Amino acid sequence: MRAVLTFHSVDASGSVLSIAPHELAELVREIQASGHRIVPLHELLADEAPMRIALTFDDGYRSVWQEAGPVLARAHAPATLFLTTGYVGRDSRWPTLPAEAPVFPLMSWDEVRELHARGWAIEAHTVSHPDLRALPDAEIEREFHACNDEIERQTGRRPSALAYPYGHFDARVLRIARTHYALAVTVQMARLGRLPDSHRVPRLETFYFRTRRPLGGFGSPGFAGYLALRALIRALPKP
Repeated sequence: MRAVLTFHSVDASGSVLSIAPHELAELVREIQASGHRIVPLHELLADEAPMRIALTFDDGYRSVWQEAGPVLARAHAPATLFLTTGYVGRDSRWPTLPAEAPVFPLMSWDEVRELHARGWAIEAHTVSHPDLRALPDAEIEREFHACNDEIERQTGRRPSALAYPYGHFDARVLRIARTHYALAVTVQMARLGRLPDSHRVPRLETFYFRTRRPLGGFGSPGFAGYLALRALIRALPKP
């Protein structure tokens, strides 16, 4: 199996954005025990070699530095952080946060730089986490430019990848994203088959398998069938 996995917070709250630290450690062990390699995101997308997984973390929650950092260091597993730069050192109450969504503290720039020094790729998730489809072209450009500039200033490396906030994009957003980034990831729940459109890369949301992996373990045919069913359910119109 080839896939990009999505994480948000690493904590024991049980929220829809959370995976507990022990669940993350168990999942990483299971991925590696199944014969899959955990590789950097750009490496995963460079060719179609099978049995490889990339780990991505959205937003920049402090728990990722505190909990995921040590877990992945022990497993020698690389990861990518898609960072919302305007809220570093604050919390996740950006203007578009749904009222029912949990609020988490975000890591500081010192903590971001520490992850970068450990080998994490620090990539772009905009400045203010907006629905990019609702913005005029100039504001989309500003969200990308300012995010990229700040990450480069803080880490010395300019981002080359984007995670669309909430996974929202349209043809206009896609066109602008192509001028700033080598690749962009979505929230489409699918494994990687043949090399995808580099700016519409699907990812698997780990909320759906954060506890015991169903039907044969990670990467098995039964697991793949379960993911396909979850993706179908997720795509159904909401009542």
